[in-house]
Amino acid sequence: MMEPDKLSPEDLQSILWDITEECINGRTEGHKCPFCTEGSLVCTVVEGVSIRLECEGCRKVFDGRIG
Repeated sequence: MMEPDKLSPEDLQSILWDITEECINGRTEGHKCPFCTEGSLVCTVVEGVSIRLECEGCRKVFDGRIG
């Protein structure tokens, strides 16, 4: 993965979308934070359509929704 400061906003959006789809489909563990690349993402899926990703390292949060 590229360094976070070298990623464009579009690259980050694409990475987060891929992680969101994987979490919605049941793969909720093993994702690295695309912002700091050091921390692991903790994933919370609500009703199969709403998701929250939070980095254990840098504490950044991403809330998303599919549907």
